[in-house]
Amino acid sequence: MALVNYSSVTLRASAATSGASEQDAAVTLPESVSDLWAVAEKTAEANADNLLTVRIQCKVGSIWVDVAWDALHTTGALATAADTAANVTRTPNIIDGVSTAPTFRELVQYKDLPSNVVRVASVSSGTGVANTFSVIAYYRNNP
Repeated sequence: MALVNYSSVTLRASAATSGASEQDAAVTLPESVSDLWAVAEKTAEANADNLLTVRIQCKVGSIWVDVAWDALHTTGALATAADTAANVTRTPNIIDGVSTAPTFRELVQYKDLPSNVVRVASVSSGTGVANTFSVIAYYRNNP
């Protein structure tokens, strides 16, 4: 982000999925972080019928829980006039079983994280299952 008081951390570097479901390594954010923005970007898929679901989880005690976002916005094509207004119906999935576009970007906002230990969880399915995606988190320093 262009704001001086923001930092970013890669929750998942752009990488291909390795199986039907995976959980990426945990990332510990600064203790003062309780809200963040995240950009999930699908950059490739092996076959047109591949489905990809992505969500962020927080570790509460010793249990990983799915976290529902507060707002989600799809980045539309510059040449498309379609409305890509933010979706505000809360759900844990940033990307929900999507197969319609081989590449896209989603921006989500989380206002109240239950902990500062986060990870990305994903599920892929289809023929020759392989999707490549990344997730980067942006958070305010010293909120």
